[in-house]
Amino acid sequence: ESQVPIAATPEYLAGHYMLQSASSFLPVMALAPVENEFVVDMCASPGGKSTYLASLMKNTGTLVCNDFNKKRLPSLIGNLHRLGVRNAIVSNEDGRKLPHRFSKVDRVLLDAPCSGMGVIARDPSIKLQRSVKDIQRSSHLQKELLLAAIDMVDAHSKTGGYIVYSTCSITLFENEEVADYVL
Repeated sequence: ESQVPIAATPEYLAGHYMLQSASSFLPVMALAPVENEFVVDMCASPGGKSTYLASLMKNTGTLVCNDFNKKRLPSLIGNLHRLGVRNAIVSNEDGRKLPHRFSKVDRVLLDAPCSGMGVIARDPSIKLQRSVKDIQRSSHLQKELLLAAIDMVDAHSKTGGYIVYSTCSITLFENEEVADYVL
């Protein structure tokens, strides 16, 4: 056993890998971006999904990595730099306003802010910290963000026209009801 934490190894610091759970990289696999596309990651920090998107795009095209929370941008920028991402633009916007800045996007990843009810096994304190009102607020924001994603994506894109919506919640309010709302 090593005394060096896995995120402090020379390989990690040199950008040879990024630590992610399966639930973190599956939305990127589902989005399946290709080279030379215009892709938006609406809620990008800390950058695990964004760096994977850039890798699948082979650092070509344009990848907009947006996060509303300015305090989360240093980790996003740090991970983009550490992993050698060269096709990214970092933006600090309310995701609901992104269609005013970007349109005709090939693919959009929306890993939406949520209650976190799907990670209770990893953090049992979540069930004590969240109320029904918190879940309702999350659901309302998720609906607005997903509508913004729809407004951004180019349904006639030759290679894309895709949106992947994901959360780390297991509540119907934040998943099925959001999808039903926009459909």
